[in-house]
Amino acid sequence: MSATRYRFEDWEEAQEYFLENGLTDGLPIVVPTEDRVKAMLEYSGLGSDQVIGVEGIRRKQFTAEKVAINAVMAGCKPEYFPVVVAAVAACCERPFNLHANSTSTNGIATLVLVSGPYAQQIEMNSKAGLMGNGNRANTTIGRAVNLVKTNFYGSTPQGMDKSAFGQPGKISFCFAEDPDVGSWPSLAATKGFPEGTTTVTVFAANSPLQVTIKGGGLSWLNWGGKDPQDFLSGAARAMLALGPFTSEVLVVISPELMAYVKAVGWGRQEIQRYLYERTLRPATEWIAWHQMEPTGEVSHPDETIGCVADPDRITVVAGGGDATAYLDLISSWASSRSVTKEIQISR
Repeated sequence: MSATRYRFEDWEEAQEYFLENGLTDGLPIVVPTEDRVKAMLEYSGLGSDQVIGVEGIRRKQFTAEKVAINAVMAGCKPEYFPVVVAAVAACCERPFNLHANSTSTNGIATLVLVSGPYAQQIEMNSKAGLMGNGNRANTTIGRAVNLVKTNFYGSTPQGMDKSAFGQPGKISFCFAEDPDVGSWPSLAATKGFPEGTTTVTVFAANSPLQVTIKGGGLSWLNWGGKDPQDFLSGAARAMLALGPFTSEVLVVISPELMAYVKAVGWGRQEIQRYLYERTLRPATEWIAWHQMEPTGEVSHPDETIGCVADPDRITVVAGGGDATAYLDLISSWASSRSVTKEIQISR
């Protein structure tokens, strides 16, 4: 391996070195010893100098060794490494626009969404608390991708990263699609991958917005109905706050709401189409709400504009706890588009 080697007297000295040199997210790390890094590489079947991806603006080559070092630092098990590799490769694709969203003032985090059976094999969380704490796979995979972005690509706070506020997702933002809810094909299958394939999709994500649907199964939430056209109208109104020309929106739907969707035979496309159509507004309204410039962005003031360009810019997945009727909206930044890669599993 080509990485520079360091010797430390003890664990505390190693931690102080990484923290003082800005090589962590502010939390302690697992010291990346040669044996630990080799274990990552061996599990994935990758050579240390194998290029996982090349970022187009700075021409940075992300090698397996560099990614493995950061995966160790994040606390990943070797079996998580194929997910990290696929996510980093996806971040290097031109549509993701890594350089731009790494320097944005918006506080963009790299969201890693896993779909397929390997997520369950490594015990990723797709249920209650899926975007929060408590699951090693979710937390360390997301953390590894963000450490690569910080340590190797150079997107450090007050440096390349110009976030006005930042967000917790810059430490880790990773979860899995729930395959046990509803009757839809997996997101991986919907994107054209063969049955049984596991994929990772990366989003340049803003902070999530949780929407409570007034009309769920709990008695004190009885102001609405169980028809998707009723409860999704609240989600559509929340999407209006994102403004026009939003690149993409990820919608995560809780099991209770998925049961209502399933009962009427709706699939992803019906939800995408409904949300898209309910956010179409005349340009004059967007202008009145100070979410568009009065001139220059549209050809006619009565032109109808949605939050996103078309229904396919809305990604819908099932996940979360079954306690009540919630959904989460996560918008993607500006010119960035989500990218999906197959996770290559050598074992």
